[in-house]
Amino acid sequence: MKEGEAPEPRCPSCETLGDAVGPPTIEAHVPLELRAALGDRAYYCVNPDCRIAYFNGWGTAVPAERITGSAYPKDPEGSLCPCFGISASQILSEAREGKKDAIRSLKARAEGPLARCAERSPDGRPCLPRALRLFREAFESR
Repeated sequence: MKEGEAPEPRCPSCETLGDAVGPPTIEAHVPLELRAALGDRAYYCVNPDCRIAYFNGWGTAVPAERITGSAYPKDPEGSLCPCFGISASQILSEAREGKKDAIRSLKARAEGPLARCAERSPDGRPCLPRALRLFREAFESR
């Protein structure tokens, strides 16, 4: 790290590099009583085994069990695609059966105007890359 650079945002629990999230994501997933301490610039811990969901650079952390709703990967049965209510187990099941209809449908919808990833996805990012990766890995290993 060079002088004057900010340290990388790492989860205070597991030291995983955090993904920056903005106000729409924070407002959608962090309960109102926890938002003030977290602020409007926070990070999402992507480590599925870590119980911290959001954190900031000042030591504030929001546990996964305190966020609004459940979400993959913190909850393996949670929604992989919150916009359209598709779980990882649905994607994996269809891939193992050699079906491609669900992933094609998700791809078409995720690229359309109804996708609200910044608000609905806990990391503020589109689910499509994760869904395609899960599908491809399960499809190829069948």
